[in-house]
Amino acid sequence: MSISGALQAGIAGMNAQAAAIGFIADNVANASTPGYKGVQSRFQTLVTNSSAQSNTHSPGGVLNQPYFSNSVQGAITQVASTTSIAIAGSGFLPVSKATGINPATGLPTFETTDYFTRVGDFTQNAQGYLVNSSGYYLQGWPVDPATGVADTSRATEVRVSDLLDAPVRTSRVDYAANLPSEALGSGGGLPAELPANSIQVYDALGNERTLSLTWTRIGAGQWTLEVDAPGSTPANLGPATVEFGGSLGMGPVAAGTISALATAGGLTGTPAAVNGDASFSFNLNFGSGNQTIQLDLGAYGNTNGTTQFASDTLTLNNFQQNGAPQGNFKSLAIDDSGAVIVTFDNGNVRKLYQVPIVTFANPDELDRADGNTFVATPASGAAVWKFPGDSGAGDIVSAAIEGSNVDIAEEFAKLIVAQRAYSANARIITAADELLQEIINIRR
Repeated sequence: MSISGALQAGIAGMNAQAAAIGFIADNVANASTPGYKGVQSRFQTLVTNSSAQSNTHSPGGVLNQPYFSNSVQGAITQVASTTSIAIAGSGFLPVSKATGINPATGLPTFETTDYFTRVGDFTQNAQGYLVNSSGYYLQGWPVDPATGVADTSRATEVRVSDLLDAPVRTSRVDYAANLPSEALGSGGGLPAELPANSIQVYDALGNERTLSLTWTRIGAGQWTLEVDAPGSTPANLGPATVEFGGSLGMGPVAAGTISALATAGGLTGTPAAVNGDASFSFNLNFGSGNQTIQLDLGAYGNTNGTTQFASDTLTLNNFQQNGAPQGNFKSLAIDDSGAVIVTFDNGNVRKLYQVPIVTFANPDELDRADGNTFVATPASGAAVWKFPGDSGAGDIVSAAIEGSNVDIAEEFAKLIVAQRAYSANARIITAADELLQEIINIRR
């Protein structure tokens, strides 16, 4: 009967519009929620009996199915926090949900369910974990400290608990200088000793030590090098001869470039080869064990390093070493590559974790959970873990937060339409009720 069909269609219409208003209310309420993805209405016709051939149609009504705009980008805003990140493009950040505390360690335990989010406002908690405003813990691939390579076979909660950086003993010194080719001694002859160059190096315990290099010209294109290391055993090394110009046995080298290094007095020179490494190696002991140092003077037959050209004095171009004292925690940051980086006050920077981006074949079919998180479903496809920017994964924007993808003006426009449609469906029900009342009155 058409009147009962009208009642059913009107009720279905009111239910559909009520659901639409509920979706709008949720969107408006979360308009300022970081990483929130809006819910849209998709109306679908319900058909009970309709045929153009038989010229029949019975009202069926409408069904409102939610559409989740999980793949729609929200606005990205720069913030002061160096541990906050946003995703520009596709993908989600992997996170964990804590379930309790392990009494043995005092650290949190986590659910086995994999959660994913776009809420990247992470801060470091008292236990060193990076946690967002919804209480979820960031996951990342641990990085091997020796190789700097991320272990992509496993993901773990990002925790920065190492607040001290162990000292690094000096193992290499880079030295590049120009020695004056016509240097003479105080009497106008040879030998001609130049003032010593000093640099600070570090032993195995992080103590600062002094290393001094003294050059003495003994002939045309010939110099000796002495290394003094007070407090070490031995404390003096050399002198070892360094020759410039001439030949390497495979042909002449450019004038003023290194052609030979002798081995003498504990200084071991590398064999001569065109453009090969020209360096001395020697052993020191400052009381904390043997310490081998390589003194790199540049390359044989190459001006990139130590040379002997015309000049009035020794010109020091580069004098650096790779050691460091013990360092204290200074800052924590996540950079644009997704690397979790700790900086210490000794200047050392360590990469501890690599934050991955997780993508899905159909992200709009993910199930939603509390705290703006998502869970994979058969319709969404399996989670694929990738490096940021690889194979369709979005890029990470450091010191930034992604906002909601809700447009308030659009939501209010939809609210007006839904409100009017709800009222119209109510009028349909009222009219159908009046018609039914007329039928009842016929019997009287």
